[in-house]
Amino acid sequence: MNEASLQGQFGDVEQIRDTFRELIKLRGRNRQLKNNLHVTRMLPQAPVTPDTDVRMLVAQDRDLRSSLMRWLDSTGPFVEDDRAEEADDYFECQGIEVTASGLGEAARRIKRGEACSSFSFAGGENDFALSPLEVLHGLPEEPLGWYAICNLWQIAELESHACAAQKEVATWQELTQLAKERFQNLEVANLHLDTRLAREPFEAPIATSALELLALLNEYVGDRAESGDEGPRSREIVEQFFSGENARFSPESETNRKKFKQAMTFARDDGTEVLADHHGKIRRRFFRMHFEWPLEGGRSKLGVFYLGPKLTKG
Repeated sequence: MNEASLQGQFGDVEQIRDTFRELIKLRGRNRQLKNNLHVTRMLPQAPVTPDTDVRMLVAQDRDLRSSLMRWLDSTGPFVEDDRAEEADDYFECQGIEVTASGLGEAARRIKRGEACSSFSFAGGENDFALSPLEVLHGLPEEPLGWYAICNLWQIAELESHACAAQKEVATWQELTQLAKERFQNLEVANLHLDTRLAREPFEAPIATSALELLALLNEYVGDRAESGDEGPRSREIVEQFFSGENARFSPESETNRKKFKQAMTFARDDGTEVLADHHGKIRRRFFRMHFEWPLEGGRSKLGVFYLGPKLTKG
């Protein structure tokens, strides 16, 4: 939710009350939206008219106050509880700082390779009723990058967008199928058929982490030239996610490469064997995702061969 788009622009308070009523109804019938439409804890203080904020707007409407404030005060989900990490944490849109807002969070998530969009309120001095919204990362005099955020401002569009977005998966097979459909720069194997994964109970947080890792790899490949030369975003992903103590991707040690070479060797569809000794880390239950690395210049897709328990633990 882009609360920066609330600028006191509404002269008719019933209009904005109706918008919030529609949002509450939509959250009630769309689980995907209810679980993923993040708001910030600043939203109740956002101005809807020149002298009225959101909390004041619903103060005299018992039903709306109860349902809206339960969402904005208690249930969320809140950006602050799951904020994406960013070292150079400053973002602007249309000259307005949006670092702490939902729009800033959308930019941070796009930057790290996640699918993300925003919902804005139309009108006001800075009208956010356009898409995409171009969000600047860094100070205007020292820009670090621009991120285009898919933006919606009609309730019907929001509902359609939520329905078309990622469906929730409930099995390893559904996760594999979704990965194949979504990440066109990757060659995702039939991960669910590996017995090491098949015997593990499915867990949604692991699936979410796996999709985040896949999104980064997909973005890395998509920013490479046909020659294999890395683009600026590819280099950024390598620098940010392949090094340091908290790297999300790393190679196996030389000792593990030798000791577990067979376990980490996988076959492509054409029978070619690949030693996939790089992995993405999933902290929950010590899961790992093995993929080919580096990607040779002549190859346009990166192979992802394994998801499951850490192969080198025993």
